[in-house]
Amino acid sequence: MKATIFNSGLGNRMGAFTQHNHKSMARLKNGETIFHRQLRLLIAEGVTDFIITTGPFEEQLKAEAADFPQANFTFVRNDIYMKTNYIYSMYLAREYMDDDMIFLHGDLVFNRKLVHDVLASQEKNTATVNFKKALPEKDFKGRVQDGKVLEVSIKIFDEDCFAFQPFYKLEKAAASAWIGKVVEFIHKGEDKCYAENALNEIFPALNIRAFSYDGYYIDEIDNLDDYARVTAEILPFDKEDETYFG
Repeated sequence: MKATIFNSGLGNRMGAFTQHNHKSMARLKNGETIFHRQLRLLIAEGVTDFIITTGPFEEQLKAEAADFPQANFTFVRNDIYMKTNYIYSMYLAREYMDDDMIFLHGDLVFNRKLVHDVLASQEKNTATVNFKKALPEKDFKGRVQDGKVLEVSIKIFDEDCFAFQPFYKLEKAAASAWIGKVVEFIHKGEDKCYAENALNEIFPALNIRAFSYDGYYIDEIDNLDDYARVTAEILPFDKEDETYFG
């Protein structure tokens, strides 16, 4: 299994910090960057092949990855990151996505047990949903019916929509289907939307099951308010992980 981490965005809602740093270089209270933490936890759970899409400050991401010589990294640079969304980065990296895949955004903070249980799940295709959390205004929501994710968007607020985080586990066939739709979108000139826009066209056919992250932790750091909140909220989950994993 491979993991793709999409780190090609500007992250310009983090104030002065992102004038000279990639957003995923923000340090959590344990002193670790968001990106370093993602790599450490995924590698601890057996993921050793990574595709990292990049835009600004690529050298910072490569420096962090150098701390993990046991893993293999492929960096794919999006030179027009200022004019495109991550759907274009996914398009550029498509030739390397030739296995069962983990897809995640580069601003996600999560606990290790979430990764462990997602990978251990008997469901081949999953995406993380929280059925109890209040619907976020600015972030992704997932439409779920009979345990199956049918749509992901920031604009849906119906009764069958729930808090959603972009952490996907997909078998090769499902990943290839998504990539195929991404290629169609790019060839039509649609490179400024989310990659989920392409996925939405085939979601019902893919049988991607909702993995409830209630009781786990996963959230994104999109701005300074998120940063303050998430860095505090993750601490008790890290303590639980230390106990669980020894």
